[in-house]
Amino acid sequence: MKTKILLFTFFILFAVTGLFAQEKTENYFFSVRVNANFDETTVRVKELLKENGFGVVTELDMDKKIEEKLEGVDLKPYKLLGVCNPRLAYEAMQAEENIGLFLPCKMIIKEIDETTTEVVSIDPSVMMKMLGNPDLIPIGDEVTEVLKKVIEGLGR
Repeated sequence: MKTKILLFTFFILFAVTGLFAQEKTENYFFSVRVNANFDETTVRVKELLKENGFGVVTELDMDKKIEEKLEGVDLKPYKLLGVCNPRLAYEAMQAEENIGLFLPCKMIIKEIDETTTEVVSIDPSVMMKMLGNPDLIPIGDEVTEVLKKVIEGLGR
């Protein structure tokens, strides 16, 4: 009987903790859905990033990589971009020598259907606050401001 009570208590705690964790992580990204196909959206994202001082330093077609490794998997286009502003990355590296674990910033471009694409960006200000280094907060806020501008530019 004690075992059942302990298991039940553990289950309830796990479920409640999971709910709170889910609530806390909802704001670690921002996104927009675009009425354009995947390829058009990818080109536009890269243009807007460049216009705003960011470059794409890594690009990974996650759908293709997963399909290569897992037999029988067929995914919609899903691209992971690592984006970076050299000045801001340098400032972050001066404030925190191990910040490279969080660089470059990640963006996802994913096909919803043939005429709709979603672009998702990490919220760097949330990530920088998590690290507890006050010198990183203004850098994270500046990066967030620019990435939000890119996301908002796609919605027009």
